[in-house]
Amino acid sequence: MNVRLSFLFFFAAFFLTGCNYSNHSKPNVTEYEPNYSTPPFIIDDHVHARVIPEWEKSFIEVYTRHNAMACCFYRMEDWEAGIAFAKAHPDRVIPYATVDIDSPTVLEEVRKAYDMGFKGLGELFARGDWDYCDPKYEPLWTLVEKLGMPVAPHTGNLSNGLMHHLRPAPLADICARHPNLKIHAAHFGNPWYEEAAECARRNANLYFNLSGSSLIKKENDPGYWGQWLWWTDAIGKAHMPKNAMPAWEKIVFGSDETPDQLEENIRRFNKALDANNVPDSIRAKCYGLTMARLLGINVP
Repeated sequence: MNVRLSFLFFFAAFFLTGCNYSNHSKPNVTEYEPNYSTPPFIIDDHVHARVIPEWEKSFIEVYTRHNAMACCFYRMEDWEAGIAFAKAHPDRVIPYATVDIDSPTVLEEVRKAYDMGFKGLGELFARGDWDYCDPKYEPLWTLVEKLGMPVAPHTGNLSNGLMHHLRPAPLADICARHPNLKIHAAHFGNPWYEEAAECARRNANLYFNLSGSSLIKKENDPGYWGQWLWWTDAIGKAHMPKNAMPAWEKIVFGSDETPDQLEENIRRFNKALDANNVPDSIRAKCYGLTMARLLGINVP
């Protein structure tokens, strides 16, 4: 009888422990009202443009509705059409040229893009056997720094699974060597968020967006970003750069999706801002004022 009672006690304890574990394993999700509000001025720093009438019509309709501009990335074969579209809509389109940084003629291509009227370069990829800070790329970074063209390199994982040479840390090395080069990198180093944040904290000329899968991945944990963007209250203390700025000022808004998804990206971005109590003054910088400063755009 005692043996039977022992077994019954064991199974009861196991069952209850399992129930408790199941309950505690569920994330404690805070409900946030969908927030689609934005400051009066927006720059989306990450749009892959398409030179087809349907895309261009949708882009103008959506971005005009939100009084938004966008850094529109154009492949080399679309440069002529991209510049024509930008000239037709200068209050919406900020043309960026996409180049292959491993091309043997990349410097000539960058000079051509600059002469055509492109304002920056993006999205750039270290797809080969070298990190962004490899000496072979030094002539490229020297040239774009001299030309004053902001660059938007990719960081983190790719859809094909490659990621080894796309860590954010090499961008910090570039920024330290080229203090006048302006970098607004894509995807906050996903999944190397802490590395990306520390690179941005130490380099005044480095910024990141949260486009891509990150805000989707952390949809139910939007406060997550605060652990990496931690240093606002530590400005002026030991181990902080003298020119440090509030942590969330290092984040800019980017969508990396089609124009019809702009509002959904605004909602996800606002959810992260709301969860981390980002004040309106810094939200305005995240949404557009920082990019306007990097690009030399006068905001009304």
